[in-house]
Amino acid sequence: MQIWPNSLQQPIIATHELLTFVPRRLDRRGTIFMENQNADNQQPNSADQTECLSSNSTLFWRVFMPIFGTVFLGGLLLTFLLIPEEELYLPFPLLWGQLFLLALWLGWLFLVRCTIWRLKRVDANATHFFVTNYWTTVRYPWGDVEKTEEKTRLGRRIVNLCLRAPGRFGQKISFLPGDRFEEWKRENEGVIVD
Repeated sequence: MQIWPNSLQQPIIATHELLTFVPRRLDRRGTIFMENQNADNQQPNSADQTECLSSNSTLFWRVFMPIFGTVFLGGLLLTFLLIPEEELYLPFPLLWGQLFLLALWLGWLFLVRCTIWRLKRVDANATHFFVTNYWTTVRYPWGDVEKTEEKTRLGRRIVNLCLRAPGRFGQKISFLPGDRFEEWKRENEGVIVD
């Protein structure tokens, strides 16, 4: 099964759960031939068409916000730690500010680790769903999903796919549902367990 081939990269072939790279081969005509390629060049059926179920803002929440917040709060903490108290005109002792910023920075790291960093991107078709953390992509069959939960965190709706057994990303996969998620769920009724 081909997954997201790109002319600049080697083709990706799904094996078991983890997607792996396979070397490209040339056929007699000098064109690139991929393992398991459909020789008839037929259009894939609707079950092979993957669709993004997660929101496009997942990348912003997953990558930009943790990096920006950690760098900003870390820089502010370093400023309070490195500048002498005589050069800062504060109405309270510098130690209080340092301790407050240290607690705020550690609280931010804890929030990122427990909530924001758990968000994944989810693509799906009628038989499998594909989960990525933007470094690794894993394919799961829909039969591995035990139940789904929907919650609201930080003002955003989050969908949790609870697996029957822990996978590479744990037993609970969290993602921000995209605009098309509800429509896809209606079109593929019976695929997602409620």
